[in-house]
Amino acid sequence: MQDPQILLPVEEKAVRGEYRDYFISKRNNYFASIQGFPELWECFLRLDEIWMREFSDLERIREPGQILPLQLFMNSHAQFRVAFELAFSSCMGEAWNIVRSSIESAVQAHRIHREPKLALVWARRNDSPASKKAYKRAFDEYKQEALFPARHGLDGLYGYYRNYSEWGTHPTLAAMALRHSIEKTPADMNIRHEYLESRPERLAAFLFIMLKACGLIERACFDCFKVRLDLDTQLMRMRLEFDRRKAAAANVISRRFKLREQMNVSP
Repeated sequence: MQDPQILLPVEEKAVRGEYRDYFISKRNNYFASIQGFPELWECFLRLDEIWMREFSDLERIREPGQILPLQLFMNSHAQFRVAFELAFSSCMGEAWNIVRSSIESAVQAHRIHREPKLALVWARRNDSPASKKAYKRAFDEYKQEALFPARHGLDGLYGYYRNYSEWGTHPTLAAMALRHSIEKTPADMNIRHEYLESRPERLAAFLFIMLKACGLIERACFDCFKVRLDLDTQLMRMRLEFDRRKAAAANVISRRFKLREQMNVSP
């Protein structure tokens, strides 16, 4: 039964038609997901708190070359916030699209931190045809090797980037298979686009997998500024507690839905 208080007074007046039904369902799913998967919600909030603690520690930058990487990581975090709100609203394809962008911001930041001379290449990419070619060489060509090198611990992110490109960003057969249902009748076929994920077991698995991806994004930020962030003992405790909570959430969800393989807590 619909909660009569699900819409604010201004929304009651402004939202109508089929969009109203979608809007109400999305908000209902958001509340239901928070209540139904409290362990995962707690993990996402703790990860957000870790990001904010790191940004607080890095408020005063001593080296100019660190400014652009930090700005890109802040952009990545902003995308993370929107993505996990969408995911708990069961808009999984849209969440994956934004996580994919969050990953891209993070790995570009990491590369510029490793090679500060690329900051100008990144900043001037639209200045001229030559600038665009230089940007493409640095950030688009041989992307897996350039942006996700194993020696810097970024190879674990590449699988998420590839999958979220396939499922969330590009209109591929795989993406459409996850979002469309086809009912055959003797006379014709009925095609439906599923705007919201309705199966709790799939939503739980998708949320946890996304949590692992977002944890790796945060780790990329931490690794760039590790020398400074290691001095914050409270941050170290927060990161350890996040790992503990993530493992506990995996155990709860795997037992509840029998999703042991998907709940594997290794990156």
